Amino acid sequence: MMILDRYLISHPVRKCILSFTCTTSFTLEKVVNTLLNKMNRKKTRILSLFICALLTMTSFVTLATASPFKYPETLKVALGSEPTAGFDPILGWGKYGNPLFQSTLLKRDKELNFVGDLATEWRLTNNKLTWIVTLRDDVQFSDGTPLTAEDVAFTYNQILQQSSTHELSALKMAEPLTPYSVAFHLIQCDITFLDRFSSIGIVPKHVYQQQDNSFRYGSSPVGSGPYILTKWVKNQYVSMKLNPYYYGKKPHFSQLIAVFGSEESRFIQLKTHQLDLSVVPQRYANQILKGYKLWSVSTLDNRGIVWPMHYKKHAEMTYITADPAIREVFDYLIDKQLIVDKLLDGYATPAYSIADNMPWGLDTQDIPSEKANLNHANALLAQAGWSDSNNNGTLDKQGHEASFSLLYKAGDSVREQLALAISSMASEVGININVKGLEWNDIALQMTTTPVLMGFGSHSASEVTYVYHSRYMHTDFYNSGGYRNPQVDSAIDKALKAPSWDASLPFWQQAQQQIQQDRPWTWLVNIQHLYMAKNCLDLGKPITEPHDHGWPLTANIEEWRWTCQ
Repeated sequence: MMILDRYLISHPVRKCILSFTCTTSFTLEKVVNTLLNKMNRKKTRILSLFICALLTMTSFVTLATASPFKYPETLKVALGSEPTAGFDPILGWGKYGNPLFQSTLLKRDKELNFVGDLATEWRLTNNKLTWIVTLRDDVQFSDGTPLTAEDVAFTYNQILQQSSTHELSALKMAEPLTPYSVAFHLIQCDITFLDRFSSIGIVPKHVYQQQDNSFRYGSSPVGSGPYILTKWVKNQYVSMKLNPYYYGKKPHFSQLIAVFGSEESRFIQLKTHQLDLSVVPQRYANQILKGYKLWSVSTLDNRGIVWPMHYKKHAEMTYITADPAIREVFDYLIDKQLIVDKLLDGYATPAYSIADNMPWGLDTQDIPSEKANLNHANALLAQAGWSDSNNNGTLDKQGHEASFSLLYKAGDSVREQLALAISSMASEVGININVKGLEWNDIALQMTTTPVLMGFGSHSASEVTYVYHSRYMHTDFYNSGGYRNPQVDSAIDKALKAPSWDASLPFWQQAQQQIQQDRPWTWLVNIQHLYMAKNCLDLGKPITEPHDHGWPLTANIEEWRWTCQ
């Protein structure tokens, strides 16, 4: 209809013709176009009726013979936050999920077992200090150049040399042995190092080294993943197309457009049918949108309060949070099941550890779901010397009031709702909590002395090390409360040095038992990740997702497809 549109911009039969665009054939377009080109302007009004009648009659024929309507090959989605550092795996892109533009050495199947991606074989040698990885020899980057051991070694060594959210302190260096085999030499034994192979996307050495003030890899990434980034309009959207060199099973969609925005703006776009798929928070879960269905994906994504563990005289709040009795009281004043049922509409479960029901976490099957016990909470506080001596409604002890701030990520409705609920529950026993929503860079400046409502959740036991080992005290967002217990450190170290994964499990459990007694965290809920997708969009069988909500959904993108005709 492009020819017709140009001619009929102001033509009186425009509406009639365009109304039948979907039911007329290309032959009819040519007939109409010829008629219009030959029309004398004086005859326009006379012939208008004839053309409309012709279109009307022909539409019934074409409706009966037309091919089935096909859904677009371009999928418009909203998959969460925009990566501030760009789509650069070395800076952390894809850490919690599928990097999409790049490939990893390994990936996880539906049961979270490792399977090869770029790697065909991997083995641990040299007294558990060297991993030897053999690569596929048929992989090309999206610029057509081969992916080799040089690129793999470069990626890992580059992470060692610059600031990154990836933790590679156990790695001494990566070394290419042959064009398609790489050695990873460790400084110390780490039974969880294998997990890094599924979270770090490989970048091409020859492209990454070209970076300067005018070119940053994260803005125009070259990789070996299923898609190529074609355009990135910051704070608005990123578009991508299929990578013609991709070696794996190709997705059904030739293009993706991922839009960025707030929870509210994403939901408005869903209501106006501008999106095919979007992440949604729990507060929108029970809102019915015509043409969409809700997908609930199981996760390891948790939320909890991380406590500053040591009293610092310049930070009044740490006197309260460093008191073991205060931290224990929160186990009895918080009704986790009530939060799950009423606040999160059932799309969560109560949480008791950093990795509930995983081999390195707590088995929660036998933990009873208990309601808040305010009488027991009050008794614990009184026994620890907390009382309302000045009758102002807030407990105090030795001149310190039980009052502190609780920080959360601004703009995250789930965290906000949780923080407000905890504040309300704590007020029942005389503890005053001032809830504050801040950006992460502002939270980072205060989190060593102020409690934070934070979240973790990984497919790897290494997160136990980062969050609880004293080696990571105040390192990035890991162990921000400064937790230190030599027994926990020792158990974790023994787990890392174990001769096999199975041999490490008793030590992870030993660490967890001690952590439960010390309570450096008060775990609240394990949340389910929710998505709204058009009724005809089948997302296959998503894997159990880690902490990040959105991008990890693409881990099985080759299964996504339209089911309607």
